[in-house]
Amino acid sequence: MWIKKTALIFFILLSFSQISELKSQSISLPADSVIYSWPTDASQQLSSTFAETRSAHFHAGIDIRTWGREGYRVFATRDGEIFRLGMSPYGYGNVIYMKHDDDTYSIYAHLNRFETGLQAYADSLRLLDYSADLNLLLTDQSFKFRQGDTIGYSGSTGVGPPHLHFELRDSDFRPFNPLLTNLSITDNIPPVFRQLGVEYLDSNSLKPKGFDIFEANRSNSDYYFGEIDVNGPIGLSVNVHDRSNQTPNIYAVHSLIVVHEADTLYHETKDYFSYQQAGQLFLDRSYPILAQTRRGFQRLYVVEGNDLPFYKIKKNRGVINFEDGNYPLKITASDIYGNSTTAYLTLHVTGNQKHKHEITYVPTYPEIPKREISTPTIYLSDISLNTSGPQINPSEQTSISYQRIKHLFPFRSGQSVRKKIIPNSSAVLTTPDRNIWVQFPHEAVYDTLDIQLSTTVSDGDIYFHFEPDRLPLNSPITFNFILPDHLKGNSQLALFSVDSFRNRLFALNTNNTGRVIRATLNEISTLVLKEDNLSPWIGKSRIDRNNAGKLIVIVPTRDGLTGIDYRRSNISVNGIRGIVEYDPEMNSLIYYHPEFRPSQTNHVIIEVYDGVGNRSSSEVTLAY
Repeated sequence: MWIKKTALIFFILLSFSQISELKSQSISLPADSVIYSWPTDASQQLSSTFAETRSAHFHAGIDIRTWGREGYRVFATRDGEIFRLGMSPYGYGNVIYMKHDDDTYSIYAHLNRFETGLQAYADSLRLLDYSADLNLLLTDQSFKFRQGDTIGYSGSTGVGPPHLHFELRDSDFRPFNPLLTNLSITDNIPPVFRQLGVEYLDSNSLKPKGFDIFEANRSNSDYYFGEIDVNGPIGLSVNVHDRSNQTPNIYAVHSLIVVHEADTLYHETKDYFSYQQAGQLFLDRSYPILAQTRRGFQRLYVVEGNDLPFYKIKKNRGVINFEDGNYPLKITASDIYGNSTTAYLTLHVTGNQKHKHEITYVPTYPEIPKREISTPTIYLSDISLNTSGPQINPSEQTSISYQRIKHLFPFRSGQSVRKKIIPNSSAVLTTPDRNIWVQFPHEAVYDTLDIQLSTTVSDGDIYFHFEPDRLPLNSPITFNFILPDHLKGNSQLALFSVDSFRNRLFALNTNNTGRVIRATLNEISTLVLKEDNLSPWIGKSRIDRNNAGKLIVIVPTRDGLTGIDYRRSNISVNGIRGIVEYDPEMNSLIYYHPEFRPSQTNHVIIEVYDGVGNRSSSEVTLAY
């Protein structure tokens, strides 16, 4: 119980830091007299830099190369005390948060393990309930280290291949670029332009309405995108990367500038951001291009909801809105050491009705696509329904029962329902029969959003189509569906996000009560309700040693639809239950117990569950 309480204290502390972050967009970097030590003996080369594109957030630190191997020493970069420990097969994996005497923080992630004392303490807590996960704010135990002390060993826990993820954060817990301190790498190589994105904006509303991508042509040290025809306002975005000496990895650039003749239209520099702003990656990057290509085109204009501290100059919020004519533009990309490259293009503008006033608002979300639909669209507001079908008497609008709505407008497959979602106002998108409802919390959307929902059935699977599709959210929303009678009680149902561009499904964390199925959505995307009736596969188990030399049992296992539920799975050896760790990269469950000493023959009982509760079991005897 006390572990849960300390976790709660941690989240309370985070809430206070979030409030502080929202009050200030400035940052005070550590004084020049503060000297950091390089945090590992693996290498002094980077595989990633600060503010790069990640699947759901900005990269908050730097990644240090470990040559595809694990077990290099990780050092305290300054004197400090351990503030928090985390262990998980996802995200940061095994992670150490250290607090320094000036109330700043350093973070060391994806570790294979902690130093001996820390690891023993973490294991003692995990053995209380045999949980592999740990999220602990240290309040009852003090671990202090001096600069250069070993605090852990590099690994690959969480996301990605072996490497050390290293962060520095200020006293308000905001990540800043570690290369702004005395820490440095060798780099005299300028950035490289690959592609230019031209995002077309509606002449009246400035809502996004599509994009084109243009390839870069190189001549000597410069890049050229040629002459591009446009007939309305546009936003530019670039696929550009940086390199450094003696490494094949590509990085994010530090600064981008757009210039027309002597006029700077846009200037950004990525030095820091609030951790609560990390999701605004989807505003700083072009989300439509990212969704379709998985490439992080950096926008050179600023949409609504984006309050990142990157933007130094943004005339007309960076929107290009010239009168008819030819306009030469220069885009300059620089790394943190001042190495720079310039790309050139000429806009040929015709038929543009230029806005008379300065542009101060650029919508985040597009219009609902105009498509022919065979069934009517039902428009919902908080107190009324309007449709081309039977009309409701206005006097009934505030008191009409859903029984009558269902009678007048039964929601059929292919029918659509619409609603306008307003920022800073909670809302619920509900079908007239109330079998589907989507809850939008207070801060769910970055900007006003017109959203449409329809359903179809294909091969027994139920699809829930959102239009527009693939949209970023400021905070998660909840999708709820009352199961039809023929599906009620089916515990093997789950919701999946549909990626139509890559023809892939992603299992969502689904709560299925047998009557109602719900899932939390981190983005708006088409969903499908599918049945998973296949149990996980279990491979041939073996006894091995981990990087710390501890004996473990490795159990290969995989599940192709809803994934392995490692928290529910169990493994015991010779009647002794162990911690069940999970390595999603290697598709393996791992039996771990710090006191495990195998016998000559070992009886292993394995119980593996997938995301909807399908179970596989195995009993094997392993010789040692």
